Amino acid sequence: MSNEPVDEMQSQTVSAPLVVTAMVVHQPGSWFDEVLSGLASQDYPNISNVFFLTTRLTDTGIDTAEANLLTKKITETLPNSVVRIVEGNPGFGRMINELQRVVEGDGGLFCIMHDDVVLQASTVRTLVQELFISNAAVVGPKLLQWHNSTLLQSVGFGIDRCGEVDPFIEQNERDQEQHDAVRDVFFVSSACMLVRSDLFRELNGFNQDISFFGEDLDFCWRAHLSGARVLVSPTAVARHMNDFESRSTSLISKASVARNRARTVATLTSRIRLPFVWLQMLLTSAVETILGLFTGTFRESLASFRATLALVIDASYIFKRRQQVRPLRRVAANEIAKLQVNGSARLTRFIRHRRALASREIASLVETKKRLRQSATRTAGTTLLIVSLLIIVGSREIITDSSRVVGEMLPFENGSVSSSSIFANFLSGWWSSGFGQASANPTGLGLIALGSFALFGNLALLQTLMIVGSLFIGLIGMWRLCGAFANTRVRLGAAVVYVALPLSYEAISRGRFSALICVAAAPWLFDILNRYESGLDQSLVRRTQLVSGLLLVLGLVFAFTPSIAIMFFVVICLWMLASFLGGVPAKKILTVALVGTTGLVGSIFINLPWSIHFVSSKWWQLLAGDNGVADRRIGLGSLARLDLGNLRGGFLVLGAYFCVVCALIVADDWRRLWAIRAAVLVVGGLLLVTLDDHGELPFAMPEPSVMLSLVVCGLCLAVATCLSVFAETNMTKESDWRRALSLLVPISIALTVVPALLGAADGRWNQPKTLVPQLLEQLPDNPKEGNYRTLYIGDRDLLPLATNSVTSEVSYGVADDGEINFSSIWAPQETPMNLAAQTALKSLVANDTIRVGRLISPLAIRYLVVPLGETPSKAAINLVESLSNQLDLRRTYYASDLVIFENVSWLPIISVLDEESSVASEQAGDIALTGQELKSTMPLLVDQNSVANKRVKSRFSGGTVHLAVPFDSRWQLFVDGALLSPRVAFGSSTAFDAPIAGVVSLHYKTSPLRYLYLILQTLAWLCLLMLAANFSRFRRRIRQIDVKKITLVPESPRPEQKIDMASR
Repeated sequence: MSNEPVDEMQSQTVSAPLVVTAMVVHQPGSWFDEVLSGLASQDYPNISNVFFLTTRLTDTGIDTAEANLLTKKITETLPNSVVRIVEGNPGFGRMINELQRVVEGDGGLFCIMHDDVVLQASTVRTLVQELFISNAAVVGPKLLQWHNSTLLQSVGFGIDRCGEVDPFIEQNERDQEQHDAVRDVFFVSSACMLVRSDLFRELNGFNQDISFFGEDLDFCWRAHLSGARVLVSPTAVARHMNDFESRSTSLISKASVARNRARTVATLTSRIRLPFVWLQMLLTSAVETILGLFTGTFRESLASFRATLALVIDASYIFKRRQQVRPLRRVAANEIAKLQVNGSARLTRFIRHRRALASREIASLVETKKRLRQSATRTAGTTLLIVSLLIIVGSREIITDSSRVVGEMLPFENGSVSSSSIFANFLSGWWSSGFGQASANPTGLGLIALGSFALFGNLALLQTLMIVGSLFIGLIGMWRLCGAFANTRVRLGAAVVYVALPLSYEAISRGRFSALICVAAAPWLFDILNRYESGLDQSLVRRTQLVSGLLLVLGLVFAFTPSIAIMFFVVICLWMLASFLGGVPAKKILTVALVGTTGLVGSIFINLPWSIHFVSSKWWQLLAGDNGVADRRIGLGSLARLDLGNLRGGFLVLGAYFCVVCALIVADDWRRLWAIRAAVLVVGGLLLVTLDDHGELPFAMPEPSVMLSLVVCGLCLAVATCLSVFAETNMTKESDWRRALSLLVPISIALTVVPALLGAADGRWNQPKTLVPQLLEQLPDNPKEGNYRTLYIGDRDLLPLATNSVTSEVSYGVADDGEINFSSIWAPQETPMNLAAQTALKSLVANDTIRVGRLISPLAIRYLVVPLGETPSKAAINLVESLSNQLDLRRTYYASDLVIFENVSWLPIISVLDEESSVASEQAGDIALTGQELKSTMPLLVDQNSVANKRVKSRFSGGTVHLAVPFDSRWQLFVDGALLSPRVAFGSSTAFDAPIAGVVSLHYKTSPLRYLYLILQTLAWLCLLMLAANFSRFRRRIRQIDVKKITLVPESPRPEQKIDMASR
């Protein structure tokens, strides 16, 4: 060029269009000098430079010290540069868009750059030449790696329909001029791109809503829509450090990358193709998330899946953004599709990567660390898959054929039960279980109704999901709780031990549904308490979210088993004790106590008005349940083994207790607190359960399975502590005594898992093979003699419904005729009819009467069923003998595991009394009942519905209509449309005196306040859901369409500089 005449040089200089380089500088390193030297060495004759410098935001304001030093360095190297200091770091794209204000006029070019790109001397000139020769609008150079210029970093990018990027090259691919042909690409990196200034202004620059990562794809896609051409000129070369992750870790987010990509696809894809593309994105990301467990890419795949789902939330933003882009659409959708990669870019990238791995060896230290992280993810994924398969295999018979009718595992779908009938019962003001009561129905009924609606009325599937799903919920809860150890393998070990300990399977085996969901919920409760205690300095929104989550978890479990309230009270006490022993500040301990109490009270509050049922002088017993009766004499050994009757190889569980002792010995630093917590939970939980088992406490605790969930959590935390110590010593290679002791932990874990493996072989977790449900089906259903009730009496663990205790060894429960279902696990326990039944049954057990049939005849009890089990207890044998001695009972069935008696003095649930019985109904007491046999002239309103939901009508000739339910003034009997008022009968039930004949119908008038309470309850649950889910984060997503302003720091020493393209 030095040989050319001066006039020709001046002509070229004048004719060359102005190129304005724009660079965002963010806390650069020593390498920035090389970047500036690269700009200063450009041989292009007409070039100007613009720099935007970010600043630090401190508590006292903006720190511009570093920016001022950079300004001095830039102006020394490039004297005529325009430098703008920006408040904070609003994002790369937003600052580059300021070019539209700094540079005036059109006709020039913008060269957009990152601050870690070094240009060769001819890079800008080569880019400009290729732009004009190929009539392109956007041109990018070939990018090489910073530290090794023989390795390629980027030669442009392609994408598929889902926005997945195909880089065209393999990682660390050597540059052998194999990509040196000029080629059209879908987009080029914003690290260095040359853009026509008029196109940049027409597109309004980069997307304001993309702070980092993805602005180049969005910009180039819009350029294609406007008809512009995007290409790569490989003869233009630059080196790129691309080390943003280590420079600004707070800005790196897989979620933001996936979100920006998903939004770009949804915004710029044509409206006809968009629904199909979204479904393809959803399906592809779901499959990739599952495969990511085994390929080490789970986090990236999960981020993509969540971003695709979040497009529903972003609908308003996407609509507004599409409206903005609509004027730019000048190219048909099929033409854009031709520019995209056929098939899957991810699959293409995977195949290319596998081929490259076969031909070379990657020895980079960073890559090695990445592979170690991926290896940990793969190990976790494989192990979790095996554990999931174990749960499914062990539950296979439950999944395919539902649970056996054992204990509380009553069928959801039985007889006339349907989603609509469940919901109707929930809305009613009459609680129809047991003898019934004028009270709100359990919240659990409403939750089951909502769940069945979500599953299109499939109640059997809902029950299976609740049983088997509880195992997975406990697994996930322990995984979250052990997140405090910040080690994937530690979390994995503790979670596996939690799901392997046999407490959950014992609950399934014995039909203890309430215990099963308590075990599933326990780690979630501990996790919330820990997150609140360890983050007291976090935002109010986050604290509100945690408290709301605690209320929801407790409220959901309380709706099915109120004993969670007692268990959580013990949790609070033990947690406070452990925190105190671990040296936690008193302020944090008291705060956690306050949060726990709030959760406890709140869970009862959100279950109003049903929870008013527990406002009683016997409130503790109602919360603990009849299965919380003390003095069981199970024994410390069985309790420690978590063996409550159906466990094989239970002695192996004792190996887990080694971890408790080991944790206390080896734990150091912050782990010591977790070791103490584990020990307190194990020792405290076992102590309470053992004292209750021997009847040494002044109050009854919930059933042992519920309280042992604290012990199980303690054992798993001890395992996590030991594994954490082992992992640390393994990484540091320090062979000390702690490492030697921790080597025994895997052995104890292996022993602990064995009982779960043995239990899985059965397919039902050893649920007993009982014929009781089949035998009960032989009882008449809706007989012509009238509807009746069945009284189940005996060992509380064998009774398939909610029970009341008669003695410490004998309990009873009542159900209407027909097949029993899940609604029987809740029942009123303090009605006048319950008291009458308990009085009669106490006389029976004490052998004080031979006319128990007459005593219970007003209760409409026709059959008395005594389940005996495989080994009948002495109390059960004595009970059968007492029943056999009754003059008004007839034994209709006898087997080794079941005895059924019929009460020959029974009255139907709704019947017409004869004259003598009508007179007797006006009296109360045992003498009135035993003195004469009560008789009915005819039954009324016989159908399969409960008393409060009778749909049929009957004709009768007048008399006293007896209704075997507790008295309430809202019962309405209509005879030919005439309303009759009820009265108390036999001191506990209800009667109507009807002197006229006609057609009879029965109704229960629900109070309007019941519906008001339900509305308030629904609002309370919805508010908690919104607070726990923190929907405010979605509000930020929706409002991102608002234009963000860039705030420049005023520079008084230097006047504001601008560049005029027209003058250049």
